[in-house]
Amino acid sequence: MSDLRTEQAAREAESWAAFASALERIPRERWEEEGILPGWSVKELLWHMAGWLQKCARNLERFARGEVEPASEQTVDERNEELAAQAHGMTIDAVFRGLMSARELVVEGWNALPNVDERAVEELADETYDHYDEHRADLERFSAPA
Repeated sequence: MSDLRTEQAAREAESWAAFASALERIPRERWEEEGILPGWSVKELLWHMAGWLQKCARNLERFARGEVEPASEQTVDERNEELAAQAHGMTIDAVFRGLMSARELVVEGWNALPNVDERAVEELADETYDHYDEHRADLERFSAPA
């Protein structure tokens, strides 16, 4: 295993642990309460995270095959709105299972990469630890006493 692979995996795991810890401080009874972000509940935020992790896992699989990420037909905002809408019809448990499964796919995809290059690091950073840190702050604000 290369040092870069190990460093990035450790960074992802550390950031994930902080994100998961912040999430644990919010009772599940509040996960459908709007306000973590404008118009979003914790449930919608978590499905948003799951959706971007799924994209990351697909891209890591492509990179392993020597392919490039295809051009998206959606803007980031359109994709975010689509994910939030999907979350509306889902149970809290389904959203949480989806999030955990998507993260597992990313970790497996990262470990399976034959070569870790700049685009793989950028993909991992954007969709995991940078994203976890961004939304960990939202979770912390949401769980703080009023």
